[in-house]
Amino acid sequence: MVQKNDFTPSMEDKCGILGIHTHKPTMNFPIALLAAAGLQHRGQHGAGLAMQTTTGLKWYAGNGLLKDAFTKDVIEKYTQESFWTMIHLRYGTSGDYLEHNLQPIQVQATNGDVISVIHNGEFPATGEILKLLKNADIPEGASDTYLFTQLLAQAEGENWDEKICNTIDKVTGAFSLIIGVNKSMYVIRDRWGIRPLILGKFDLGWIAASETHAFNKINIKAIRRLKRGEVLKIDESGVTEVRSGNAKPGNFCDFEWAYFSRPNSEAPTRENDSDLTYSHDWISFSLFRKRCGEALAKEVKIPNATFVVGVPDSGVAFSTGYAFGAQIPYAQVILRDHFDPNGMYRLFMRDDQIKSISKKVLGKLSLVPDSQVWKDAIVVIGDDSIVRGNVSMRLTESIFKLGAKEVHWIVGFPPVAYPCHLGVSMRTREELIAAQFDSDPKKIAVAIGATSVSYISPEGFIQSRKASSKLVKPENINEIFLANGGCAGCITGLYPVAKDGTVYPRYTD
Repeated sequence: MVQKNDFTPSMEDKCGILGIHTHKPTMNFPIALLAAAGLQHRGQHGAGLAMQTTTGLKWYAGNGLLKDAFTKDVIEKYTQESFWTMIHLRYGTSGDYLEHNLQPIQVQATNGDVISVIHNGEFPATGEILKLLKNADIPEGASDTYLFTQLLAQAEGENWDEKICNTIDKVTGAFSLIIGVNKSMYVIRDRWGIRPLILGKFDLGWIAASETHAFNKINIKAIRRLKRGEVLKIDESGVTEVRSGNAKPGNFCDFEWAYFSRPNSEAPTRENDSDLTYSHDWISFSLFRKRCGEALAKEVKIPNATFVVGVPDSGVAFSTGYAFGAQIPYAQVILRDHFDPNGMYRLFMRDDQIKSISKKVLGKLSLVPDSQVWKDAIVVIGDDSIVRGNVSMRLTESIFKLGAKEVHWIVGFPPVAYPCHLGVSMRTREELIAAQFDSDPKKIAVAIGATSVSYISPEGFIQSRKASSKLVKPENINEIFLANGGCAGCITGLYPVAKDGTVYPRYTD
């Protein structure tokens, strides 16, 4: 057994999770696989499967994208009738890609049942979880999800409803969970609502997924987002509320709004307590990003700009919004090459390859080389965020080489200056360009070789989400995201729950 003082967790971060439960055993793996394709952007390092079939529990995991992990032979093998099927799309580890960390994680409980767990988020206080484990043989480099599953396996309670509730009461952090045990499937969100989890219904049963685009892939409608702290049980009789949740605004991750979620997924804006229910009041992440661009156009003017161009993909909607608001021509002269080896990947997510990211930028992204486009142009280039500066530095250099006179960056997320311990792979301040230069746009512009860098203000960002409701302005300006139903600890250094598990005292209940 690893000694407690030697424990170094391998983090499992912001991933995509999906679970399907059908009223009776059904060939639901092909449906789950198709829906999971709508979450591929959330996890590109590997994919895993667990399913409760009529002949027993099955498990499989492989590296790479869905198409890499689930080959034709694998699909044929696991196309079996099942009560439930869950798929995990894996994003990022700070350690090795150890087999015991592959999700779904399965552990035999003390009562003999085998539990399967998939997790989107992060349990930061892993040392505290380790202290609670009794006589568990924990392998070196075990992930936070692995530890949680071990804790769940040892849980006390008369049934799994009680065992699950007792376990989640002992942990903190960001967690959207899907848990399979026997013929039942549980879906759970943490008390702060940091990570997304959506519930949908179709003729054969129920589906839970990280984003609405997964439902679009199989042509069904989402019903609602889970409330924060809510625990639902799905079995042959339908959905049962094991623990009621809190419908009031929590602290949903603001980086989901800016970057992580697909442009064509939708989410409630939390302008009122009832908008968790799926309705026309939800907006797409694309529309939100466009609003951010329009907001920045009111805050920052670029004199004599020739055109605006967005960095594909998540920077495009933001940049078109800026062009519209500033009344500057828009030209999509940066293209994403989906046929390049790196074209299908999100370079930010490859935190295991930070040193090589800059070398891959001009493979994934291609600039139209026409000199008539760039010569003596005052270029406004927009992206959802600047985190490490790898991409912005490389593109700036290339645009100047093509003949541009000036290169001005506009950014749809305020400076990222602090690491995240709640599910985004930003682990150290040293890797963040804003932390290196005190979040000073002028210094950051010099560092990436640009003429200027302009960030949207926290107020502009938040108001783009709320749109019509009033912005809350706390006395401590660093609390502004927490006070308005978000989490942007990566900007302010204030998180709803600290790395050691301590809860921030304001705006988080």
